[in-house]
Amino acid sequence: MSTYIVASIIILLSALACYAFISQAIEKKRVQKQRILMTLKTKHRNFVHMLNGFPQNFLPVDLLSLIYRALINTCEQLNRIEPNNTRLQDEILLYSNQLNALVKNNTTQSALLEDPQQMKDIRQHLQELQRFVQQLEALKTIHKVQAKAYLEQIKQLALKMAVDTYTYHAKQAQQNGKTRLAIHYLTLAKKLLTAENITHAFDKQIAQLTTVLVQLEEKAQSNDESKNTAAPQNNQASKEWDNFNKTEQDSTDWKKKQIYD
Repeated sequence: MSTYIVASIIILLSALACYAFISQAIEKKRVQKQRILMTLKTKHRNFVHMLNGFPQNFLPVDLLSLIYRALINTCEQLNRIEPNNTRLQDEILLYSNQLNALVKNNTTQSALLEDPQQMKDIRQHLQELQRFVQQLEALKTIHKVQAKAYLEQIKQLALKMAVDTYTYHAKQAQQNGKTRLAIHYLTLAKKLLTAENITHAFDKQIAQLTTVLVQLEEKAQSNDESKNTAAPQNNQASKEWDNFNKTEQDSTDWKKKQIYD
């Protein structure tokens, strides 16, 4: 009788141990699935935020396609975890259609950005995009040549944003009568372009910035800034600003560079 009781206790303990082991395994799997799900949802949210954060036609087709493919891939992974989520299926179809509709030779240019907060947000998105490309290269998802081309395009976009930011602040300073401050910002913009002008792609922009700087220097050094003389100077400076803005929008040869897998 005692042997039967001992055997029953052993069997019961074994059953409890098995149950505990299975429960732990199930809970571990659930936690792991939840962690993966949250990671994917965060990636999905970040890609959507990035995609919507860039103005229309701001990104070259190569970078825009990269974001779309990453977003579609993330949606597909989420859909495997949540197969009954029809919203994910709709998003996969939507983003796939938008990717297929991208025009490879898109030459339409976005308007000049003059919203400081928008420019700040775009710089942040560019940094996120840069980190993403570097991660893809580290994981060997893309080869070094592709990564280098992507990073070069991002670098050029970041340069454009920096120049846009400096010229915006320079125009604001000039409008507020702070000529020396305007000169300071334009000098910073010119230095950025000059440092990156190895291929002479920014010759025209640099020349026009130089013209504006000369006029502002003359204005700053002039002791006579009465209303009678200020109007002609302001009109001429305004024309030079318009010329510079137009040149900046036209200077986009690097955007036409395509990347092929």
